[in-house]
Amino acid sequence: MRCYVNASRGRPLDPGVQKERKARLIEAAHNLLAEKSFRNITIRELASEAGMQSAMISYYFGSKEGLFIALLEDLSTQHFTSLEYLAQSGEPLKGFIFATLEHLKTSRIMGRFLIDDIVGQPGPLGERFIELFPKRMRAFLPKLITQEQALGRIRKDLNPHWAAFSLMNMLLMPFFAEPIRERAWDISKQDVNSPQWADHIYQMFIQGVEE
Repeated sequence: MRCYVNASRGRPLDPGVQKERKARLIEAAHNLLAEKSFRNITIRELASEAGMQSAMISYYFGSKEGLFIALLEDLSTQHFTSLEYLAQSGEPLKGFIFATLEHLKTSRIMGRFLIDDIVGQPGPLGERFIELFPKRMRAFLPKLITQEQALGRIRKDLNPHWAAFSLMNMLLMPFFAEPIRERAWDISKQDVNSPQWADHIYQMFIQGVEE
């Protein structure tokens, strides 16, 4: 494979190489964010994790923040692509609930962004997170609920927007209020990670809104 080089900087210009290096840096950001907050991750750590020089972060993404925005954009695309697929299934709302809980169980990244970079220290990165996840969910989930209303599975008099927000609270609260959940309510991590919990959320929502 030919590799075009910027003579003044000695950096590859071949699109395939550019894409591969960007992907390695995004993967490095993902790996490190699973262990520590955005603010505590250094450019040197990111470069080391990706096996590159620190200057590559600025070259490809402009800044550390730019790299993490690229990570959020990738995660958002993956997440909502899978949700759009579920919307076409036989039980889309149940599939959505199980998939969302599985995502929360396996990914520590969303919680870190919410707690550290939105609640703890609002800024451009947190604002981009809101655009890519909560606002996209605001557009997606009410449509799914409207679809279920048209099929007679959910009461037609309910406000889909409010119902969607209520459902998201049921899904998110146990994960982002872990100390209260465990210390006050004695509901363990194993409990909320179980299929029984996912079915509980589904039944609680449906039985309160069924036709």
